[in-house]
Amino acid sequence: MTREERIAAIQAELADIERSIAETEARKRTATSVDEIARLNDELVALKARRTTLQLELTNLQAAGDEVAPVRPNGKVTQ
Repeated sequence: MTREERIAAIQAELADIERSIAETEARKRTATSVDEIARLNDELVALKARRTTLQLELTNLQAAGDEVAPVRPNGKVTQ
């Protein structure tokens, strides 16, 4: 996968997460039980954590050079 493809995939996933956050927040406003509110809060925390991770990854990819060198299983960068 090229750098541009990875960036596009992350951006698409971020858009999906933003929709999920909005939907979860809407469900939370209409929740009727404490258990449901707690479950939705947990879901929001997980979604927001994933969003932060993806945003950092996206920022790093955008700041990287045109090519990202592949890494071998032993951790050495290939040329």
